[in-house]
Amino acid sequence: MNGQERLAELGLNAVKASYYLELPIEIIAEAAAEDETPTWLDFCLTAMEEAAEEDDDAFTYLQVGEDIQGTSWSEITAREAIPIIVEYALRGEVLTYGDLDRELRERDPERKPAGTLPKYAKPLGLIGNVIDQIREEACLKDGVVPRDYSDIPPLEVLVTRGRTGMPGTGADGFLVSYLNAVGEKNVEDRLHFERKALYSRAQHDVMAYGKWGFLLGLCKK
Repeated sequence: MNGQERLAELGLNAVKASYYLELPIEIIAEAAAEDETPTWLDFCLTAMEEAAEEDDDAFTYLQVGEDIQGTSWSEITAREAIPIIVEYALRGEVLTYGDLDRELRERDPERKPAGTLPKYAKPLGLIGNVIDQIREEACLKDGVVPRDYSDIPPLEVLVTRGRTGMPGTGADGFLVSYLNAVGEKNVEDRLHFERKALYSRAQHDVMAYGKWGFLLGLCKK
């Protein structure tokens, strides 16, 4: 069996294996597709197979959206923020950290002010993680997400700093991941010189996108 078949025996694919091996999905996928499994991947798979023999639940995969399913402040905030940001996207508008804080407190009178607004960077990062996961799963033949979501853009880039009018640097990785996925070239290098233009492109894509149903569904779990 090649690497893909051995991963399948474990109930895994490249995306799922990347969570456990802490390696880029592309590296695992390329190695697993080779007829002769590279030594390093064979070593990893053998160890995983031994672990699976000892524990049937050893590789119970973190489900899509699990990052926002908990009870921490950041996870709750991420779930509550997603519908708000989607509403802004459908209206073709960006919002600031202050706008997000106000909207959240208007909808939940018991919510206290966040204090320092950069505190929202963590829940926005969780949203970014989930959207990346949705996109990656949608690109897989055996993924759990419909193929329609393979081009889902990074919703969180609509949230900007009031002073600069730009998202925080914490969104850079999600921007790069998305633009690479839709075919942009040399995004990481260009980000140093074309930051505003690249973010404008992504924000435009978010506003033009209409398939938020899967993501919104995760907020209700």
